[in-house]
Amino acid sequence: MTELLRSHLRRWPGACTVALLFTLSAAGPALAQDLSWSAFGTLGYARSNRDYRYLRHIDRDGTLQADSVLGVQGDLRFNPQWSATVQLKAAPSLKSDARWDATAAWAFLAWRPGDDWLLRAGKMRVPLYLNSEALDVGVTYELARLPVEMYSIVPSTDFVGAAAARTWTLGERELALDAYAGEIGTTARFWLRDGLPPQISAGASFRDIRVQSAGLVLTLRSGGGVWRAGVHGARTSLRGGASLAVSYPFVEVAPGLGYYQVNDQLPGPGVRVTSSLRNFIYTVGADQALAPGWRLAGEFAATVQRGTELGSDSRGGYVALLHTVGRFTPYASWARLKSSDGQLDWAQRLTTPLLPATLPGAALINAAQRVAGESGYAVDQRTLALGASYGVAPGQKVKLEWSHTRVGRLSRFVDTPPGQETPSRTGITLLSANYSFSF
Repeated sequence: MTELLRSHLRRWPGACTVALLFTLSAAGPALAQDLSWSAFGTLGYARSNRDYRYLRHIDRDGTLQADSVLGVQGDLRFNPQWSATVQLKAAPSLKSDARWDATAAWAFLAWRPGDDWLLRAGKMRVPLYLNSEALDVGVTYELARLPVEMYSIVPSTDFVGAAAARTWTLGERELALDAYAGEIGTTARFWLRDGLPPQISAGASFRDIRVQSAGLVLTLRSGGGVWRAGVHGARTSLRGGASLAVSYPFVEVAPGLGYYQVNDQLPGPGVRVTSSLRNFIYTVGADQALAPGWRLAGEFAATVQRGTELGSDSRGGYVALLHTVGRFTPYASWARLKSSDGQLDWAQRLTTPLLPATLPGAALINAAQRVAGESGYAVDQRTLALGASYGVAPGQKVKLEWSHTRVGRLSRFVDTPPGQETPSRTGITLLSANYSFSF
């Protein structure tokens, strides 16, 4: 029964899309007055001062891949209580660095039994960040790129399931409590410097995962700003039922010399594994007016890992100061993301060769360890960004940004070139230019 329910949930996005399109074609002009369409997109160019890639696509040659997106949304209102929303999006693929994919970003049915309640079912966005609801709509925020140190803390910001929202009006303020639960199939990307030929190729590696999540989010809106706090639980597993490592035992081959057994094909006592990993994520954020034309925005997230020493236990967030003068909004932001010391230690141990090359089998063992170390979520970096947005017309913005990222011990957002050492204690400077629109 449980698997049957999950199967139905996984088909919700497609089912909602088909249902909406069928309704539109059948009803035609009769529903035209209750149907609204919108489109949005960003054409973004970015380049860095490094030969290796950062954030999948950005290097010294420049790219349009990192920030570009195109989408369209249809909202159909059947009556004051019932409505349907479908949002289709084209963006760089989650499964390949060389192509774009078109997906149903949203596809849900909504029921509003009263002014204070909203119930939805289908594919939706997790209310995790301040900008969750309009994550892909660049004209809704001023920053050229939302800080990766905050906006990468989970493998997916979407879910297929159900959500309920209750709203209270408190004078000129509005308080909302959102509850949601569901799951999503997505893809996690890892960069393997040299791989483990012939079994594992070097370069980008894509793994299908499933994320089950649930949470409660409290949001306060007033004329001067938005405040949000949430608690979220997530369970992550590999598609197909493959196991995930909990830790790797150390195998001593001589006094003071050994290696970490990262799979059961290597000699050793055996790797401890689990079927899934559990995370608890605590978030707070605010976007508050300080004085006429001045705003301060910031978000913080604490990810608490359960069930493994090798997961994504981390702390991250950012703060941004913005000043609007007419159509012009310059800003400055500072962001930080750091995994726990234990997880950074594991990543460094595994990506540093432990056995001398003269030892028989050392090359294979060292390569296997490196693949294991690169298949994690360890990050230690901070970013300073200075930029500005300019509203060229209603629903249109041009943005420019200079940013400098300082990598500490290591960062999973950096693609290490073949045969080179993992970049650490180094800086990456980016220049970004975006044009965003919505109509």
